[in-house]
Amino acid sequence: MKSIFGNLMSDAGTKRQRFASLTILIAVSLSVLAPFLNKAFHIDDPMYIWAARQIQSNPLDFYGFMVNWYQTKMPMFDVMKNPPLVSYYIALVASLFGWAETTLHLAFLLPALAAVIGTYYLAAEFCSTPLIATLAGICTPVFLLSSTSVMCDIMMMSFWVWATLLWIRSLKRGSTPGLICAALLVALSSLTKYYGMSLIPLLFLYSLAVKRNAGRWAFFLLIPVLALAAYQWLTYGLYGRGLLLDASSYALERQKLEVVQLIVKNSTGLFFTGGCFISVFFFSFLLWRKRSLVIGAVLILLFTAYYLYEFEPNGLIYNDATGLNWTFIVQCFLFSASGIGILILAASDLWQNKNADSLFLFLWVVGTFIFTSYLNWSVAGRSVLPIFPVVGILVMRRIEQKNGNHGMVKAKYVLVPLLLSLVVALSVTWADYTWADAARSTAAALSHRYKNYPGTVWFQGHWGFQYYMEKYGGKAFDINESDIARGDILVVPPDNSNKFPLHEDMLFLDVVYKVTPGTRWISTLNMSTGAGFYSSKWGPLPYAFGPVAEAEYDVFIVTGSH
Repeated sequence: MKSIFGNLMSDAGTKRQRFASLTILIAVSLSVLAPFLNKAFHIDDPMYIWAARQIQSNPLDFYGFMVNWYQTKMPMFDVMKNPPLVSYYIALVASLFGWAETTLHLAFLLPALAAVIGTYYLAAEFCSTPLIATLAGICTPVFLLSSTSVMCDIMMMSFWVWATLLWIRSLKRGSTPGLICAALLVALSSLTKYYGMSLIPLLFLYSLAVKRNAGRWAFFLLIPVLALAAYQWLTYGLYGRGLLLDASSYALERQKLEVVQLIVKNSTGLFFTGGCFISVFFFSFLLWRKRSLVIGAVLILLFTAYYLYEFEPNGLIYNDATGLNWTFIVQCFLFSASGIGILILAASDLWQNKNADSLFLFLWVVGTFIFTSYLNWSVAGRSVLPIFPVVGILVMRRIEQKNGNHGMVKAKYVLVPLLLSLVVALSVTWADYTWADAARSTAAALSHRYKNYPGTVWFQGHWGFQYYMEKYGGKAFDINESDIARGDILVVPPDNSNKFPLHEDMLFLDVVYKVTPGTRWISTLNMSTGAGFYSSKWGPLPYAFGPVAEAEYDVFIVTGSH
């Protein structure tokens, strides 16, 4: 077994080695994702499902319906800030196999596996150990957690990775059909999630660095540009404005350019990048010399201390019982160390090699970091996902370079950081899974409790909780239209979005429905722990270790008229 793994450590050669490596990658991916196939629909999953239902009834008017997501009914095209390709995929799968959670999650294993396989072949273009490079990318919290949703992120990455691979190979071989296919995949990536369009300048700059001038290859990059222009024209005709530019303005309108905000965004971006790719921290002892590690640790400690002292994020650095919240402080240090490590890996690789490949990897990482930290409406783990193919590549390029491009580090030293990262990734994914399930089970329990109740059961909050409350007969409260009456029920969930203040004089607290979290020591979206994987509005960390309190769903009886 040891000799087999040793051979696979340098697996870019024979077909037999490649087949064995791909078998390992597929087996690992299926093994770690299979336990989450019954995950409840969560966060923005319902948005894509509702659009898919609309597509089944009216495929040419994908966002032509109303949805209550921001406290009142609005047109879907005002709410949804991603293109509809994923919803078309969901509509197709559901028309054949149904809408069950397990069915749709099984369908989304395909883009996840496509992203993994594509990453392996892409890594083979940049390093001699693509198996380990790919494992270092997929054994991370952001990849596993994103692969358990039915949102657009993993599908975008599957198109992204294969578009990049095909473009690089076709550019080297001068293959016109290959360049056309790659450009079409860029278009599909962009129509899955708008961030996919960043591949256009990225591939252009890489190609310019390789060819030294703009040749006919540049014209093929007009294919995704034309596809996006057509989408802009189509949505303008359907909804009175082009949704492509509308999504951009949504993010830009929410930006603040004050120096203080930029410092906070930069720090949060580092925490998210490092936490989502914690594998880089575990690999650090293989990447850097001891002296560099000591100097780096001191500098990062000073940076973390300055951030915490100056900005005191949400009061999280203090604990009423123990004083300083050392759990939170240590996580900030570890995540910032990992995040800075990724940026240094990209920069040092470019400094050492000064070639088109290194420039490409550097721009890929830094461009994603800039978008995530400064341009997006909030920092989110899903925004960091696009660099998952690059992280492992940079790690292995650094290890190979440190070992003189010939000597390979012992297998056991590579396995240890991979396993540590996988343990963290599975823990984070399980925490998110149980949190999603809590919303589903609570909606079912409340439906059973009030199934014979004569009044209407209203609720606040959205995400997966809204999906299941509506499934069981509840109604989303609309601040402009809902006619709430005496005797009705109003359910208010904890840690949810777009809630609004209540008129306490017209409500009586009937019961506090307490739900014990599936994991009492880790969370992915919780203000009390500083976890904000889906939005840094909840906290500066993508996930957080620390005590997680019971979730309390307040159930009120309306005693007055609205």
